[in-house]
Amino acid sequence: MRKPLLLAFSILSASIFAQNNTLQAEEDVKEFRKESISKTGTAEVDSASKWEIGGNYGIQFTQASYSNWQAGGVNSIAGNTIFNGFANYQANAKWIWSNAVTLAYGVNFQDTIFNKTDDRIELESRLDYLQSKTWSYSALTNFRTQFRPGYANPGDIGDELKVSDFMAPGYLLFGAGATHKPNKNFVMFLSPLTAKATFVMDERLSNAGSFGVDSGSTSRLEIGGYVNLTYKKKVWKNVDLQARLDLFSNYAEDPSLVDVNSELIMFFKVNKYIKANVSFAYIYDHDVKFDLDENPLTPGVPRSQLKQILSIGFSYDFGAASKD
Repeated sequence: MRKPLLLAFSILSASIFAQNNTLQAEEDVKEFRKESISKTGTAEVDSASKWEIGGNYGIQFTQASYSNWQAGGVNSIAGNTIFNGFANYQANAKWIWSNAVTLAYGVNFQDTIFNKTDDRIELESRLDYLQSKTWSYSALTNFRTQFRPGYANPGDIGDELKVSDFMAPGYLLFGAGATHKPNKNFVMFLSPLTAKATFVMDERLSNAGSFGVDSGSTSRLEIGGYVNLTYKKKVWKNVDLQARLDLFSNYAEDPSLVDVNSELIMFFKVNKYIKANVSFAYIYDHDVKFDLDENPLTPGVPRSQLKQILSIGFSYDFGAASKD
């Protein structure tokens, strides 16, 4: 199943890239050069323009209540909040430092049952040294984990039933390579030499060898190749598309087993403060095992992970993001 999915992603990425106009890319670079050079004619930028900071905060709620309802139903309340921020530093016409953070958490209550619907902490930083109009040497660091414990079944509670927690797992990735940015919409980062560290700081999960670590170990280091593709585009006047695809292959342990982490989000703007979005996420990690028959003596198997979220609520853009 992995090969058709990877092929589909490759075709999608190639088609997106092919559709981008080369002339537009050149104009974007020219505009970038103009903004990078101060009135003195040197490559230094004005201190006020070195930093570009902005982001978005959103919060959504849904509620349902029933009394003597013939069709049946369960009283429920759900909420989800997400913060996306960025801080980019342009030292001069050659050096650019880009930083991004995503924090998300969502919960759902059905009578007395608590479910977690979203839980993400992600930090990313990339340093670029421009070599041409569209290529740069780059170094990238990415960190991912979650806020709270996760459980396989609704209503589960307790350390003996949790399947994940803060820093269990935690992922830290560092790669050195090149970035290709033909225009303002598409970015491709290629790293032939990447270190990926997996942390499992929960004792029970560590002893179980969860997330690919050896039994009793709290960390695992992999060396391999890494590809990161991102694409952003305004589809219509009030509709934006954002897509991301991460691929990692471990050189030492069967390079054909490629880890996939992808997300596609559509944003719909109702007005300045009300927005809706629908997101689709697909993850495949050969080191993440699932027990299909709930038998602890039966080894788990890797499975495709899918997530879809539809939400509408309050959204606020700040800083540079509010000018888009």
